[in-house]
Amino acid sequence: MSIIDSKGKLFGKVNIIDLLVIIMIVAVVALLGTKLLNTSGDGLGGTGQKVVYTVKVDSVEEEVVQFIQKELEKGPCQLVASGELQNGYVTKMDAVAAEKTYLTVREIPTADLTALDGAIAGKYDVVFTIEATIQDSPGNKLGSQEIRAGMTHVVKTVTFGLENGIILTVDPANAAE
Repeated sequence: MSIIDSKGKLFGKVNIIDLLVIIMIVAVVALLGTKLLNTSGDGLGGTGQKVVYTVKVDSVEEEVVQFIQKELEKGPCQLVASGELQNGYVTKMDAVAAEKTYLTVREIPTADLTALDGAIAGKYDVVFTIEATIQDSPGNKLGSQEIRAGMTHVVKTVTFGLENGIILTVDPANAAE
């Protein structure tokens, strides 16, 4: 019995061209799997690097601040992204009365400028402290959000969510202690 028969089949069962196509498909799948599963140790995140970062959210309603304070009294609040729990927790919140910011006024003859001073009633600027483990080292991501100072950030947990936050600081967890 010959290896390739008169019809071009290997051992009389498999066409050689079909076999080559199957080998190519297996090689491509193996290459893609290696690329997707291989993570480098570069970047802030590394593999499972713990970080502590702060996020500032401006002009939060007083009722929301009070609710968040009550939630944090129960313990850290776990972050959520895309409907999945993340390996990150809001551990602390600092709130200060939001203040008005104005451009220079050159001339307003009839304006009562005393109304421009002071805090915005019922609004707070809030800074969250978040402890997380970043898994995606090249992008320093937690869920779908990049964890980099200056980036916008949504602080979303099981019980509350605030948009338009700005990441102020990002430090490895052991340096923050």
